[in-house]
Formats: sequence, C-alpha cells, structure tokens
Amino acid sequence: MTEEISRMTTIIKFKRQLWPQPPKDAHPSFYLINTLGFRKNGKKVWEPIPEVASSLKCRGQVIASTKKAAYEIAIKELGYGPEPYALADGIMYADGKPIVEVTNMCVRLSGATKEQILSTWKNKEGKADIPRKPAVYDHKSILAFAEGKPSEAFGELYKPFDEGRFIARFPRPPYNFIHRATEVKAEAWKMVPGGMIETQYDVSPDEWYFSSNRTDYVPYAVLLEVALQSCGWYSAYMGSALASEDDLHYRNLGGVAVQYEPVLPDAGVITTRVKSTKVSNSGGMIIQNYDFEVFQGKRTVYKGNSYFGFFSEKTLAQQEGIRDAKVYKPGEAEISKAKVVDYPFDPPFPGERLRMIDHIDLYVPDGGPHGLGFIRGSMEVDPSAWFFKAHFYQDPVVPGSLGIESLLQVMKFAAYERWGKGKMITPAPGVKHEWVYRGEVTPKNKRVTVDAWITSVDDKNRVMIADGFLSVDGLIIYEMRNFSLRMGDKK
Repeated sequence: MTEEISRMTTIIKFKRQLWPQPPKDAHPSFYLINTLGFRKNGKKVWEPIPEVASSLKCRGQVIASTKKAAYEIAIKELGYGPEPYALADGIMYADGKPIVEVTNMCVRLSGATKEQILSTWKNKEGKADIPRKPAVYDHKSILAFAEGKPSEAFGELYKPFDEGRFIARFPRPPYNFIHRATEVKAEAWKMVPGGMIETQYDVSPDEWYFSSNRTDYVPYAVLLEVALQSCGWYSAYMGSALASEDDLHYRNLGGVAVQYEPVLPDAGVITTRVKSTKVSNSGGMIIQNYDFEVFQGKRTVYKGNSYFGFFSEKTLAQQEGIRDAKVYKPGEAEISKAKVVDYPFDPPFPGERLRMIDHIDLYVPDGGPHGLGFIRGSMEVDPSAWFFKAHFYQDPVVPGSLGIESLLQVMKFAAYERWGKGKMITPAPGVKHEWVYRGEVTPKNKRVTVDAWITSVDDKNRVMIADGFLSVDGLIIYEMRNFSLRMGDKK
C-alpha cells in the first residue's frame, strides 16, 4: 500500500444505542477502541457471535493509484447477552467510491461483563481530573527512607540514622505504594495535629498484584497500604523518630474505613490526602491519628481513619494480643460435621505471592453464632517469604494488610462453597469495616490461624459479611469486624 493511501479515515454512526454514551469530546472510534476493548484484555477473547449471518459484497479494489481509503461503519446494536456484543454494517470507499459492503458484522467480548464496561468509562472520565502532579518529595527520596540513607529523604536531622542507629523504615518494593508526595501543608519535625499531606501512586496494569490476586482490580491489601503508607510518610515528616532517645518501631494499631468502588488496572493516578487529627507522647509511647481519603480523579474510592504507634523493642517484646477477645468457639456438634480441606489454588483464588491461607482447618456451612457459617484457615509462616524483606528493612513483620487478606481469603472460600465460581470483590463497595492490631507476626513464628464467622448473607445479591480474629502460635493479635464480600458475574 502506498504512503498516500495509508492515511485512512473511519466514520462511525450509531443507529441504536444500548450502552452508555461516550464522553462528549470522545470520537466514536475512541469509544469503540476503549469500550469494546481493542486493547490488552487479559483472558478476555474477541470472537464472532454464533449463528449470526453476515454478507460481503466486493465491487472494486484499492490499487497503487488510489489516494484515499475510507470506512463508514453503522453501529446497529450494542448490548449484553450477557457478554458485551456489537452488530454493524460497513462500507469501504476508494477515493469516494463505495467498493466493499459488509452487513451484519458482529463481535462479542467473551469473559467481560457489563460492570467492567461501565467501570472503564468511570475511570476514563476520572483520570483527567487529577493528573500526575510534580513531586515535592520524589520516589528517590521515598526509597531512600525505605532502604537507603534517611537523611537523603528528610535532611540533616536524620543523619544519625544513616549509619548505626535504628529507625522505623518505609516499606520497600514490591510493597511500596507511594511514588511521590505532591503537597505538604504541615510544619516539618513538629509532632502537632492539623496538617495535611498529599501523595500519589501510579497504578500500572502490569503490576504483580493483579496477576497474583487473579482479579481485575487492585487487591484490598494494596489499597489499604496506599492509604496507610501515606500516613506513615507523614509520621516521618513530623520527625517522630527525633522525639525519643530510644530506637522506636512503627506499627499500625487499627482503623475504620469504607471502600466505595474497586480500582481497576487502567486507573492511572490515584491520589491520597491525609490529615493529622491527634498526636500524643507519654510514657515512652507516641500515638498518632489520621484521617485519609483516596481518590481516582475526583471520585473517592476509599476513605477512613487510622491510628499508629511508635514503640520500643522492649514494649513490642511484651505483646499481649487482643485482651478479652470474644472469640466464637465451635462446639463438638459443629466440629463433627466440618470440612477439612486444602485451600483451593486455582482462580479466582489468589496465586502464590498473595496467598495468605494454605489450609482450611474447619468449615461448617451452618455454623457460627448466627448459623450462617464458620471458617478456620491457617498458613505456615515461611521466614524467607518476600514480604519480610519488603516490610520492613531491619524490622521484618508480616504487613497487617496481608493479615486482613487472610480473613478475606477464607471468606472467598465460604462464598465459593455457597455460590460457586465467580468474580469476588472484597470488601463489597459501601460497607464500613474495622480492624484492630495488637501484635505482630515475625519470621520466628510458626503458624497463623484465622477464625471467621458469617454475620450476614444476602443470597439474592450474593453479599456476605463476617467478623474474625487472627492468631499467631495461639496468641490472638488481630480483630476484624464487618468485612464483606460481593460475588459478581461468573467468569
């Protein structure tokens, strides 16, 4: 084909619209490319619609002397059956003369859902609202605080921690989820409430956690870390480590939050704003409280509050776990009819890197205090696991967010047993949840166990809610309340 005719044009007309209209400034071809998915689709497959008859008429050709080739495509029908599909007629022109006519061209996107299509447009519209901003503190300085010289992140006052003295670090890759701090409205090195900082994280479709979680949305653990790591960066900016002569470790203690919608692989930039609401320093312990809000464009996708503590090595060694924990204990009748199985390793269950349960110790479908189900799962602690190296440098502990993933994963098992295979969103959008941490899992521990009991089930909308506890070597250290799961379309 000559260079002259390589500049083809396409005109797309909509005859009957069943899908949402594209943004006003979107060319129809952009709409087809993005909504119908002519891009990387993972396991989704483009294919003809069975039993739809098409016809082709050719009455001319494109030759070397042709100056311009053009296509006119009339979209006759867009819909879901339940997979997205399109029917169209098309005409090809050579220098203005119609030479090819195709009627009833058809295509469907197997493996996709209406929910994904609608979410795609929400994400497209949101990306332009808050673009990638210039960094006040760039990723190089953030990584310096994670595994390099802290003074390269926060200046001369942090030089004593460059060599010799311990300091609580920021998570390292691949569990580092801040790329830059873009706004700081707070006074450096002063532990006072009232300030605000803003950070940004760039979501890439190629990130390891999409393939490992075997879903097309950012796992809850990552979204939680996006918010909490922003709080952690603020704690460092306050100069918390400078407030004590003792070496202090940094731990999240709990929080309350709501996820409003899943974050998809093409989300682009997500922005977190953190406000310091309370700071206390007494008896050798520092406690800090924060409000956080995570945005995709101008839309809030995650919002809540959390609190953190700085503790000495001696204090951490005396961990007592959750005091007066009201744990449900299944009776002999329940245990006698319980299932004991290996945790499923096939999709939609997580792959190895995000798998936080390796065995279902007990499953009683009608067990628990509400008769809706009781699940106990567990995992052997591997001291060489990747997350110990990432969280934290010189202070290895299992991230609390991955502990919550343990609860969500036993819930996935219960949902699979109840409703079969399908896409699972955890937590379900709009459901407030709460977590409390009073201990840690280190490479020296042997086994983590999660007990969960279903508190609510909506079979029509396929939503379940559960409470649970996580224990390590018999000590109860995490409490998780009102965590939820929604199962969508089957895949």
